[in-house]
Amino acid sequence: MNIDFSDLIKLYNDLAGSSFCFLIKAEDGGELLGKSDELSHKNEEIINLSFAELAGKGSKLKNSEQFSFIEKLKKVFKFKNAFINPVCNIDGINYYLIDLSPQPENILKHNPHLQTIINSITTELRLQHELFEKYDLVSSRIDAVIYSYNIQKKKYHFISGSAKKILDLTEDEIVNHPIKLVRRVYPQYYTAYKRFIAKLLRGEHASVDYEYKIKLGGDKFLRHVAEPIMFEGKVDRVVGVISDITQEKEMINRLKRSEKRFGLLINTAIDFIFSLNGFGYLIQVNENGANALGYKTEEMLGKHFLDFAADYQKNDITKSFQEMLSSKSTIHFEIDLLHKLNKPIKFEFLATPLIENDEITGMLGIGRDITRRRKNEETIERLKQKLKETKRLVEIERDRAKQQITILEEINLLKNEFISNVSHELRTPLASIVGFAETLASDEDLPRELISEFSNIILTEGKRLARFIEDILDFSELESGGANLQKEEFNIVTVLKELAKKVEKEFNAQKISFTSLIPDAEIIIFADKEKLIKAFNTIFENTLRFTKSGDNVSLVIQDFLKEVEIIISDDGNGISESDLELLFDKFHSAGSTNAKTPTAGIALSLVKQIFEHHKGLLQVKSSIGEGTTFIIRLPKNK
Repeated sequence: MNIDFSDLIKLYNDLAGSSFCFLIKAEDGGELLGKSDELSHKNEEIINLSFAELAGKGSKLKNSEQFSFIEKLKKVFKFKNAFINPVCNIDGINYYLIDLSPQPENILKHNPHLQTIINSITTELRLQHELFEKYDLVSSRIDAVIYSYNIQKKKYHFISGSAKKILDLTEDEIVNHPIKLVRRVYPQYYTAYKRFIAKLLRGEHASVDYEYKIKLGGDKFLRHVAEPIMFEGKVDRVVGVISDITQEKEMINRLKRSEKRFGLLINTAIDFIFSLNGFGYLIQVNENGANALGYKTEEMLGKHFLDFAADYQKNDITKSFQEMLSSKSTIHFEIDLLHKLNKPIKFEFLATPLIENDEITGMLGIGRDITRRRKNEETIERLKQKLKETKRLVEIERDRAKQQITILEEINLLKNEFISNVSHELRTPLASIVGFAETLASDEDLPRELISEFSNIILTEGKRLARFIEDILDFSELESGGANLQKEEFNIVTVLKELAKKVEKEFNAQKISFTSLIPDAEIIIFADKEKLIKAFNTIFENTLRFTKSGDNVSLVIQDFLKEVEIIISDDGNGISESDLELLFDKFHSAGSTNAKTPTAGIALSLVKQIFEHHKGLLQVKSSIGEGTTFIIRLPKNK
């Protein structure tokens, strides 16, 4: 077979820790196919004894000591044990690996790496055997001219009858005019033809391919192979074969063109195309695929596929390959391969096993860089989230727009009521102030208790009147466009925490439970701090009016992407549906007994204006007996 397995045998010898190993083909006139060390001529003669001794023994060998060549080798290499390992049987011929070792036990059975080497040798032997079988089959079907030529006498002993068909010359023409054969060779092949003749005359095997003319025009390609026969140290005759290889040449040229086109197609493809051998090592990579990872093709060939995978992906790749091995079908998987600069690139692969004799001998794969696609998908997902948030804000704006329309309608209706309502709100406290003041002034004999009571009433009504006037002024400012808002950046969380401490004391004084859920975060808004404090104070005062001892009040703050939400709720008396519709009318008041200083209905209307001038939103939900909830949304500072 002329195959040298010495490299694998040396590797086996090193892994096994042996003294000497060699591989043979066991038959009479067998072959030494590989050895771990160089041999002297004498030692090689000893090994040649093993060919015949092991021929026909099969895989059932009792012990190594029954063979004479083992005893002779012991003296040469000074080893303790010999292990004869059957490698394979091909067409009734056995192949053995003889391991001369100091080890007491054959470690082949316990070392998977040694078994892998044996498997590799077996695979190569079988492939070579199949190749020679096919070669013999093809050779038997090819027409050829076989001849024998006497060098000394310069005459042909024999020419096969296919000469006319192959050479376009009869046997007589070749015998009588041998120069005609040479003249048919195209001139550009003369040099090669002369070297061919020179090698034969030196007693060396020779072959040459050349283009050959035929009478009817055209040409052929011939292959001329010859072997010198020696006698008494001189070339006595030459036996040779002249074969027509025209079709072979044409086929080779077509294959070369096809390979060139296929290679061009593979190398111009933008995808990563590769093939692996049975052990997962790269044996083919297209140029663009290698360039995508920052390599040249030759830098990747011979390396294991996992060498280019990210560490966190290696287990997943192994599982995918195992799935392919078990199912023997095409698989689909996504993995990250590492660029030469250690940058991960996501690939989507389709891989299919290469199967011969129902065994997987390798894998062919094609992959596409989907890094940008995955990033685009992530961007789309983020945009979807933003779209969702935008839709929510649009809904809020729609609610705000609806409320703005309602406000405009209310303003139009309230224009006619404004003067009469203001007159009423001013007249009521003024009447109390004037009446009680006149009584104090006209009656000097009033008891001390009545004087104190009347003075408190005058003070209370004066505060009410002053607050009403202040609300009217603020309301007027806001309705005129809010030009006097003193906006600044501040943390709304800090403001509400301080406010919560203040109102908690007021609620607790009325035996009303107060709880707050305020995040320990910084939520910055751009607003008029004093106006917002006033608005929240008014809401808490309103809540105090509609709750009683034993009720519960809560303050909750929620931080959203573009706004902050403040919820003030209670489980007090609640507000009827009819009063709820009028709650933000300028002079509406449902009345209460809890407030020390009664408030005019304009207060909540003012609160609503304050929030709206900050591009916020105020909503109220309530029902009798279930309490009231104020929901305020304010935009965060961008």
